[in-house]
Amino acid sequence: MMFIELFVSEGALDSAQQRRVARRLGTIHELGAHDPEAGGHAMAPRSAAVFASMFQVVVHRPPVWVAGERLLTEEDPPHCLVRVFVPGPWRKDMSETVISYATRILAEEFEDRDLPYQRPTVQVQVIGISEGSVGMLGKAARSQDLVEMLSAPYQEEAAAGRALRDPLCGVLVPLRDDTVTVDLDGELFAFCCGGCRNEFLAERAEAGRG
Repeated sequence: MMFIELFVSEGALDSAQQRRVARRLGTIHELGAHDPEAGGHAMAPRSAAVFASMFQVVVHRPPVWVAGERLLTEEDPPHCLVRVFVPGPWRKDMSETVISYATRILAEEFEDRDLPYQRPTVQVQVIGISEGSVGMLGKAARSQDLVEMLSAPYQEEAAAGRALRDPLCGVLVPLRDDTVTVDLDGELFAFCCGGCRNEFLAERAEAGRG
């Protein structure tokens, strides 16, 4: 569901740093760690386990890298490119989160941690994969199929009224003390993360202005 490619310029990160960055890029906890408004909330553990099982990260070190119209050498500042492939319908909603977490993880490995925020030495591309182009378990898996895979661990809770569907992404969310929720006009909405909540509220506000 999320395939990540990390391209590293010569001398940018040593082998230990590459392994550390790859592990962090492929960790569900890191993906949500940027959102202070989530109140420490993490994706429901059983859904998170399913989500994590779909992560794959590959690291490349190209022998030739040109940036700013010149060939980079080991003496140049580190350059990194991250390509994150996600289901097409999720690309818009996930882009800001993905760009933030990938940049943060790489910046923490640089001697100058402010560099990626001052110069375009780290670029992140979020690429939406067309529906039907993701294959898992020997068959095409569309966005709705992935939503149901993430929701499957909480079907019993939903039947018992202890889980609600996130109105933005459609994933079942168990109602826990730390669940991100919003009460609007007496109706309770639950969200898998703070990002879904914020986007939902923004869409409601926009609809209200219309």
